[in-house]
Amino acid sequence: MATHASIEPGASGAAVEAAIAPDATAVASEAAVVESRNPFRSPRFTRWWLASLVAGTGVGIQAVTVAIFIRDRVDLAARASAIAGALIAQSLPGALLALFGGTVADRIERRRILARTYTVAAVVSVVYVLLSAADARAIWPIFVLGAIVGAAGAFTNPARQSMLPLMVTRAQLQNGVILGTMGFMATFQFLGPMIGGVLTDVWGLTIAFVAEVLLLAVAAYLFSGIRTEAPPRSGAGVVADLLEGVHYVVRRRELLFLVLLAVIPGVFFMGPFAVTVPIVVPDVFRASDRWVGILWGCFGSGLLLCSIALTFKRFRRRGFAVCASTAAAGTVLIVYSRIESLLLAVPALLVWGACAAVFINYVVALLQEQTEPRMMGRVMSMYSLVFFVAAPIGYAQAGAVTSLFGPQATLFSSGICATALGLASVLLLKPVRELE
Repeated sequence: MATHASIEPGASGAAVEAAIAPDATAVASEAAVVESRNPFRSPRFTRWWLASLVAGTGVGIQAVTVAIFIRDRVDLAARASAIAGALIAQSLPGALLALFGGTVADRIERRRILARTYTVAAVVSVVYVLLSAADARAIWPIFVLGAIVGAAGAFTNPARQSMLPLMVTRAQLQNGVILGTMGFMATFQFLGPMIGGVLTDVWGLTIAFVAEVLLLAVAAYLFSGIRTEAPPRSGAGVVADLLEGVHYVVRRRELLFLVLLAVIPGVFFMGPFAVTVPIVVPDVFRASDRWVGILWGCFGSGLLLCSIALTFKRFRRRGFAVCASTAAAGTVLIVYSRIESLLLAVPALLVWGACAAVFINYVVALLQEQTEPRMMGRVMSMYSLVFFVAAPIGYAQAGAVTSLFGPQATLFSSGICATALGLASVLLLKPVRELE
């Protein structure tokens, strides 16, 4: 940093100002660097972001390939329930282990957790490759493999999310959350499903599963190289740490309500969409399997574009936006349920993805800003837990309603419920609504 120029006794005010001006400029420049909102100034964030993109693409391919694998091996009447059952099998272990996963994330260096869990996911995908290559007709192995992936995910999500505040400054945190969520969710919901759908349609399921294996293995390698501070030892046991995290969230109403809001997308958005899209494409839109991936991709594209827009300006009433985006997404789902043309389905899902971007990005940012660093893993695991619990309920209700009344009825009823709950949260959840 520059030192003050010498100032002669009796110098004029103008001379004094001229002498200290370089220092003022330097201080302002340094302050601008310190307060930069660009998280890519951190090399660790850049690697974390790239690893999230690779991982999201691999997981996104799996979302399409597993559903198609099951759909092509069961009777028409059993498709919805079979797909829902596989998704439930993957979600339940995550629900059972989520709190434990968050507690582990607050005790063990996060990169070690992520390297191991993504390695497990890659090994599971190797088994998918073998099943597809052998043209196995039994679907029961999918339920077992899904449970293994779900158990690993209970440790993956809290570790990946709680790693972020350790790599960026507070000024960079919101954009770090948005860019990180955008990277993972856009590849998970857009790029991965699109690649999976195209690979399956052109070269077959086996090649799509091979691509999934490679991407998950690369993600494990990238995460393994991101060093962060080891979590401090609390001196308490795992159960005591877990209970401390639960009490911490329950005592703070804004955190509790933010966590509970994750029920809505799990039950009424992702569950119904994931179950119905492999059925809607051939039965309603009369289209090929590549459109399973493309429709996921439309949702992901909306999420991506809106997430980018959110990085340019900080919205002042983020809590209100979280509640309102839920009602808006429910309304869009109602519209989508009545559409029978791909030309109209594409823009509807783009808007739906934009609503999801507001909800996901602002909920995660607000949770991380309102939480003490030592509690981060446990708080984020509770957010994951609620979604993990909600998702099987969403899959189950979607499978049941679709089997009885068809996929469009499932989407319509889910949209009605989500809209009502979104409006109720706007009116009743004051601790969330007032968060800036």
